[in-house]
Amino acid sequence: TNKLCMPVVVSESTSLLLSNNDDEVLSLRDDESDDIKNGDKKLFRAIAALSFAILVQSYLVISVFPYSGFLAMHLIPDLDEETAGSYAGFIAFSFMAGRTFSSFEWGKAADRYGRVFVIKLSLLLCAALSIIFGLAPTYLMALVFRFLLGLCNGLLGPITTLVSEYAKGDQKKETKMMAIVLGMWGYGFLINPAISGYLSDPIKQYPDAEWVTLFHPILIKYPFLPPNIVGCFFCL
Repeated sequence: TNKLCMPVVVSESTSLLLSNNDDEVLSLRDDESDDIKNGDKKLFRAIAALSFAILVQSYLVISVFPYSGFLAMHLIPDLDEETAGSYAGFIAFSFMAGRTFSSFEWGKAADRYGRVFVIKLSLLLCAALSIIFGLAPTYLMALVFRFLLGLCNGLLGPITTLVSEYAKGDQKKETKMMAIVLGMWGYGFLINPAISGYLSDPIKQYPDAEWVTLFHPILIKYPFLPPNIVGCFFCL
């Protein structure tokens, strides 16, 4: 038997409706692609900010290493190079001692008040204490201020938590983002000691430099203030 093929007649109103539906689908797709692009930009900015925060964290930890012995000799007049090692070690130790006592409390504060709030507050406190540490008049005060600098440092926990939250359960994405963010810790160990060592005690290193001559009265009294000013600038 032959089957008759009946022609399908599409009215103008139906064709108009179909074209409108197609336009709506295309507009929805465009909106979705725009949302994805905007989301990627926000995620990129967030990861960049967290990476720089890790770089700042590494600077706060290790920037004192190149000059801690010289700082101890500056603050303790009778100290020499042969006996300065243990005093320098206590300066480096005091920061981590402060972190030991406060890390858990900073984690609870991040859960209660928000990760970003804790990161901003930690950076602000560390900026102030970096300057105060550079202005320490005695060895004991340097230990106290360095301890407080570690005590007020609550960056690492909230940063790693935010990376996991931004990944939204995607393990591959989390692995990549964690590698990028925590990878800055290694770059910090590479770059930051060079920065602090270059800026420490500039009167002895660069006696003829114009900026050293300009700030000579301050630098003669606080020769290790410049690397701490850089730490303050990084925090802000």
